Amino acid sequence: MVRTTKTTTPVSTLPPFFQRTLIKFSVAALIFVFGVGGYAQQNSFPQDHYDQLPDLGSQAATFLSEEKAKLLGRSFIRQSRYRTPYVSDPELVDYINRLGNRLLEVSPDAGKEYHFYLIDNDVINAFAVPGGYIAMHTAILTKAESESELASVVAHEISHVTQSHISRRLENSKYDSWIALGALLAAAAAGGADAAQAALGVSQASILDRQLSYSRDFEAEADSLGIRLLSRAGFDPKAMPVFFKRLLDENRINESRAPEFLRSHPLTIRRITESSERVRAYPEGPPQDEREFLLMQAKAQAAYSKKPSLTRDLFKQRLDEGDNSLPVRYGYALSLSKNGEFKKARKAFKALLEDHPTHLTVIMSHADNELEAGNIDDGLNLLEKAYTEENANGNRMVDVYYANALVLTNRTDQAIPIIRSALSNNQNEPYLHFLLSRAYAAQGDTRGSYIERGQYHYMRGNYEFAIEQFKRAFILTKTEYERERLAARIETVEQEIREIRKL
Repeated sequence: MVRTTKTTTPVSTLPPFFQRTLIKFSVAALIFVFGVGGYAQQNSFPQDHYDQLPDLGSQAATFLSEEKAKLLGRSFIRQSRYRTPYVSDPELVDYINRLGNRLLEVSPDAGKEYHFYLIDNDVINAFAVPGGYIAMHTAILTKAESESELASVVAHEISHVTQSHISRRLENSKYDSWIALGALLAAAAAGGADAAQAALGVSQASILDRQLSYSRDFEAEADSLGIRLLSRAGFDPKAMPVFFKRLLDENRINESRAPEFLRSHPLTIRRITESSERVRAYPEGPPQDEREFLLMQAKAQAAYSKKPSLTRDLFKQRLDEGDNSLPVRYGYALSLSKNGEFKKARKAFKALLEDHPTHLTVIMSHADNELEAGNIDDGLNLLEKAYTEENANGNRMVDVYYANALVLTNRTDQAIPIIRSALSNNQNEPYLHFLLSRAYAAQGDTRGSYIERGQYHYMRGNYEFAIEQFKRAFILTKTEYERERLAARIETVEQEIREIRKL
């Protein structure tokens, strides 16, 4: 077995069948990001005083170039995968990226590449790093009372990026190490200030406070621009002050457990009042179709619940009260499965499929329930059918699930072409490289396994270990052409390391 570095790696956030199997192989958390087109609201945009942004005397654009911003952000996201359980569920990540791109397309950065992530954490928090990398804890999705409230947090974070707020903060602290900042950001995302101090020492905690705590002016600017994005994208602009006020009220009730979001994005009555006044300049948002939001919220609530029996009871209570909507019925079935009640879950999923026979979300969760219950053939048959039908329609959503199941059930001959095809559409998905490495190893292709394992660790920011894997593959390479390709790959990674150290 290939030696691995010692590090804290969160359990994969794939469905339960994959989680338990992958634990045996010490798999880290993964994230699956789909390239999704944006959305632009075709209307006249209301104007406010932030259409002409004030000159705050910043030279952030020259202090941190766009190229360096992307390098820093990309490096941070990769390295933070060690410490932070990024959500990998394709549907949830696809949903949050479509939502983010809908807002992005009406922002000053329209047309630029952004990446939106979910992190499995029940503490309300969100953060943005330079280069267009934005992450939110699942708590924001599960506790928002409308899609507009969820969008308000995304819009706020987009505005922090478009206005280079982190870069402006860094102008006044150029002596702080960029690598230290990246590590502190990752530790903060994993567990707040305590985790940051544990990772890098109490003496460096002040750096975290300086870099992650936005000033009142920056927060007001992000609120104003975020409200404008909400309106332009067709959301309800009032959702931002409403959601933030609810967070502030909850914090007053339990001040000892203030959400990290309130610490890094300080909320005040004055700020909320100003936001409430600002939304008066905008028309009320059009009626929202909340069906997808409610379904994805139910999925997040059930799939990532730390207390599945409690979640099951909450969904059951809503059913008993007469709410027979798809999200509630689905949430109940999924929470049954998460609680190990596979027979009851099967019955609930089948009842749902009678009413929604082609609903992919229900089909995928039904398949996962069968795999969890040990009905491997039934689960694989469901996945194969969904994979075939969805690929015919140009949807690659099922690829990772089906390939996962095939590899973990030793059907590597079938899995390898699916994984290769998936990688041709998304080279930046770490877990696909891991799956391919396992499949190659099972077939005795040690060289191929080392290469893909190196790619997997490279995508997780473990650069030195990635180079080690590439060098192992180099030793086993017989043709001069392939040796030159591997040598060039090693040099590219080493050059990236040098660039990161220069930041």
